Amino acid sequence: MEIKGVIFDMDGTLTDSECYARDLTLSIFTEKGYPINEQFYNGLIGTNRDTAIKILYEKTKDDKVSAELLDIFAAKMIEAFHNKKIGFKKGAVEIIDYLRFHDIPTVLATSANMMKVISSFNSNNMEVPFSHIVTGDMVKKGKPDPEIFLKAAKLIDIDINNCLVIEDSYHGIEASLASGAITIMVPDLLPPLEEHLQQGVLLKKDLFEALDFIKQNVNL
Repeated sequence: MEIKGVIFDMDGTLTDSECYARDLTLSIFTEKGYPINEQFYNGLIGTNRDTAIKILYEKTKDDKVSAELLDIFAAKMIEAFHNKKIGFKKGAVEIIDYLRFHDIPTVLATSANMMKVISSFNSNNMEVPFSHIVTGDMVKKGKPDPEIFLKAAKLIDIDINNCLVIEDSYHGIEASLASGAITIMVPDLLPPLEEHLQQGVLLKKDLFEALDFIKQNVNL
């Protein structure tokens, strides 16, 4: 295989945000009278706003309520980034620097919105290092649909089969597999699934290992 471009997820992959997001979500929904547990929350990881609202209907029975609670969550996450409570994952800066130095095309493909993207990087004293970004509100179908990754590959004009996707969530992994991309999982809250590994997902313990894989499979 030859890697010609790299597509990154953000939350839980580049930013160490998932534990904070989980605890915040459970707190907000419980406080408002819609308690959810960690197992239910796991089904939300990697989804965009529209998909999350559909999933949350099981608890709230009202899409408007779900949307309002997600707005509260989003505002508190932005606040957390501004207060520097959330940093980068180990190896994030190094892998981005390597790809930029060698002019390897990269895209950020995240279920988050642009405001969160900007806050995530600026709060860590870094300008957003991607010239191409696809956010969750820029696609008709969120992860696990492959649309976001297919759109990302099109932006850098590289065949999806030569793109490496780095993800941490099941929804993201399934979207990547469906797109035809080379897929790496760097686990965060969720452990790897055997069915994903059998479908060709490559398991790396951190972004340093992912970077080693890139170095071995890119033609400089």
